[in-house]
Amino acid sequence: MFLGVANSMNILARMKISKQQLQIVKDRFQAFLNGETQIVADEAFINAVQSYFEVFLKSDRVARMVQSGGCSANDSREVFKKHIEKRVRSLPEIDGLSKETVLSSWMAKFDAIYRGEEDPRKQQARMTDSSLFLQIQTNTAATLKPVTILVFEFQMHKG
Repeated sequence: MFLGVANSMNILARMKISKQQLQIVKDRFQAFLNGETQIVADEAFINAVQSYFEVFLKSDRVARMVQSGGCSANDSREVFKKHIEKRVRSLPEIDGLSKETVLSSWMAKFDAIYRGEEDPRKQQARMTDSSLFLQIQTNTAATLKPVTILVFEFQMHKG
């Protein structure tokens, strides 16, 4: 796990969800279920999200937990994780695709929906589509003459 990911997960564990945030999260999941996001998903994942949305997010119990300050973003994530673990374990084996890989993929998609982000694979694809990034910075603080610094970053494509 990358340090940044670990830190963001620790922050999620401590953040309590407000009523407004719960509504935003509900809206994001509803948008996903309506096909209004760029997140690519198979039928099994969509069904899992639909169930999570109907049974958990829309429940009176969650609304009361949020009202009392007893529900964090991490709590919501853990409920989804437990929910999908049962579903994924019941799926038939797919050659070359472990159930742990499916779980990881589904959790990444959940996180993207929860945070209102696009599918992480599409973001990565966009980054690797251009193999060269050029960054030009002008530094005038150190000298009286502007200095231009070129930074090149090359990315290898798996083929």
